Amino acid sequence: MPKTLIIDDDPEFESHIREYFGGESGNAEHAFVFANDSAHALSLMAELDDIDIAVVSIDSKDIGGLSIFQKMKGKRLRVPRIAVTSSRDLPSIRTAMNQGAVDFLTKPVSMDDLLATLGKVFADCEIRRKAWRTEAQLSAIRREMDLAGSIQKRILPDQFPNSQDLEVFAQTTPAQEMGGDFYDFFDLDDGTIAIVVADVSGKGVPAAFYMAVVRTLFRATAPALKGPAACLSEVNRLLIGHNIPGMFVTAFYGILNPETWEFSFANGGHLPPYLVRGNGEIVAVEDGGGVVLGFEHGVPYQQDSLSIEKGDALFIYTDGLTEAFDLERNPFSEERLMDCLLENRSLSAHALTNNVFAFVSGHTDGAPQSDDITSFVIKRF
Repeated sequence: MPKTLIIDDDPEFESHIREYFGGESGNAEHAFVFANDSAHALSLMAELDDIDIAVVSIDSKDIGGLSIFQKMKGKRLRVPRIAVTSSRDLPSIRTAMNQGAVDFLTKPVSMDDLLATLGKVFADCEIRRKAWRTEAQLSAIRREMDLAGSIQKRILPDQFPNSQDLEVFAQTTPAQEMGGDFYDFFDLDDGTIAIVVADVSGKGVPAAFYMAVVRTLFRATAPALKGPAACLSEVNRLLIGHNIPGMFVTAFYGILNPETWEFSFANGGHLPPYLVRGNGEIVAVEDGGGVVLGFEHGVPYQQDSLSIEKGDALFIYTDGLTEAFDLERNPFSEERLMDCLLENRSLSAHALTNNVFAFVSGHTDGAPQSDDITSFVIKRF
């Protein structure tokens, strides 16, 4: 029920409204409060918080027309205003409209005309208020998403192991504020380094939550298990035990021995990494196969190993990189990636990653990003 403030010093107008609507409080559909001078009007506007519409006389010198709202102190009354006048002076009506009136009434005002005007203005007001509420809710959601995306980025390591003969670097770019790709590395008790690159199905918030679960499971299980295959099997078992329908993850998990440069690994449905040799040879690491995690019980994972020689770089990535589309829906492709890796094979892990991402950005040329993109590089000097 809209509540309307009538600011008018015409007793006949007030009496007519009271008689028609049944007194001060109005009827079941409308409520009214009345002020017959500016002081009373300012007092009511300062006191009441439930006014929906104001009907203001623009003829009375004691009221001052719509300029009365400029006299309010310490409070702003955001309500639609209807001008009411005893004349048909178009310049005065135009002035009122320029001062913010959304409609006008001329006396004698028929109650049917008043009802129709109030109904239309109140409906418009409700639409605006709903839009304001929606905008406020969207802004709050946006702030929360930005914060969640910032927290997710902070979860991923940003300090990488670097030494005279080893450099590690990784980068991820989510398609939305939050993503399902992730990389991780951590030291194991025997001095080796555990490395994970994974791609959760889907994008956005669900994938980000699932990503956090998968990352936690890797960190919890890896120190107690011997070898990447055993770790993938255990993470897979735990994920299936969580019973999260429709979610799965591809993962490449490896363990680097920085003393011997042996890299043992297992692949849970992930794209094969590329081993870029210092002599210009490039090899897809297709061993260590297995199914995606969180999908099927009891399937064994294979474990293999390779040796990283001086000048070699191991490039681990997610499919969002090779499937990055340009404006004509042409993917970046594995061929372009291989060319880029060979061209930049002598660079550091950091520079190699930056150049690959720059090549992908140049290829997409402003096309919307359709999937998360992640790469992880191990470079031996």
